[in-house]
Amino acid sequence: MSENVTHTGILDDCFRLMQVSDEICDAFKEVAVSQNDFARLGGITRSGDRFTVQLLDSFRKRWADRKPEDKLESKLAFVLGWLTHRAADRQMKPVFREAESDRTQSPSDCSVYHDAFVFMEVFAGGKEAPYNTATFEEGMQSLPVASAFDVAEVEAFFRALLQRALIELHTFIPDRDNIEPWLEKLSTLQQRFYVDINRYAAAIYKPDPEKVKRFITDVNFYDKEDAIIVAVRGIQRGEGVTAVQVKEAAEADAKSQYAQALQIGFGYLCAASEFFTTDMVPDALKARLDIGKPGRDGKSV
Repeated sequence: MSENVTHTGILDDCFRLMQVSDEICDAFKEVAVSQNDFARLGGITRSGDRFTVQLLDSFRKRWADRKPEDKLESKLAFVLGWLTHRAADRQMKPVFREAESDRTQSPSDCSVYHDAFVFMEVFAGGKEAPYNTATFEEGMQSLPVASAFDVAEVEAFFRALLQRALIELHTFIPDRDNIEPWLEKLSTLQQRFYVDINRYAAAIYKPDPEKVKRFITDVNFYDKEDAIIVAVRGIQRGEGVTAVQVKEAAEADAKSQYAQALQIGFGYLCAASEFFTTDMVPDALKARLDIGKPGRDGKSV
């Protein structure tokens, strides 16, 4: 869950811009709609900078002759999500380090308050997919069916199912001559559930004014007046935002952290689209995706 909401918000908003823009190829626009779930998985997955360029290079060579069994559409959507994840990280990680250098918890309070803000502002408190109004509620009380179950027990049950599913994604073949290291590996690699959802609930429903000031206001996390935010919220509401307006918004001076993340993410998608439809060399795309470059605070992202 750590940074899940902000990453998903950045992805959804970048995709809104992408759908309107005339700088993005049809293939990207199509998979963003038809394979949106895969894109959102990419949007919350780390380490994309290691693989995105080589995958895009492979996909563009095979795209015209692709077959259904290749599943290139879902793979491409995942990569597009990866690009927006990297954009969010490059913008927000330095903010986390600067605003909360004394952090003692993981995730940091800063990231929790960012997620809480985006949940309310971008996803209307869960009224916008993929979230639900009950996502962070204690006992999910707004859902009528919740009263029929012990929610805590159901949560524990689904966590166990998730751990089993993740283990099944890997091939663990026991070394019959040396079984103990295999058991250690199995124990080490199992999913740890370290994120306390109650911290998110508190930030959403009972926010600490000091933390709101420190992590939202003082860092200028979100400014409704930033042109690119005006554009995406307009698209979200179904207003007639044009490609020209999107281009102007993407090039306008963005003051808030969220707006700057959108500009980076949309820029990455534009660069990837140009690469996908031209003979741009991989090294040129790497440069435009800032691969191998430190963040603005000089640290790796």
